[in-house]
Amino acid sequence: MIGLCSTHPNPDMWFPEEQQSRGRPSRANHERMVTRALTAISICQSCPTRAECLTEGMKPENIEHGIWGGMLAGERILLARVSRSGTTREQAITFAEGVRAWQSIS
Repeated sequence: MIGLCSTHPNPDMWFPEEQQSRGRPSRANHERMVTRALTAISICQSCPTRAECLTEGMKPENIEHGIWGGMLAGERILLARVSRSGTTREQAITFAEGVRAWQSIS
């Protein structure tokens, strides 16, 4: 699987939590991390391997780390929980993306 992140000059954008220092990041660092994460997610939207990437990101060893298939770790965890409740994958993805949109305006 070769996605757009594989050839991007800054592949670390897809793992924002790995860039955090111990403790709470400064406001400026937090804003940079959010900007990078949103940039990575926007790149994912046009990636031809997005579906396969999301499947890979749902694996237990990946679910808590990075951005996979355009979804943050917390969104994938939510997707896994919602999927077990009988909700379709498409409904869960729409819900998770709605949560992200709501958080960005808060």
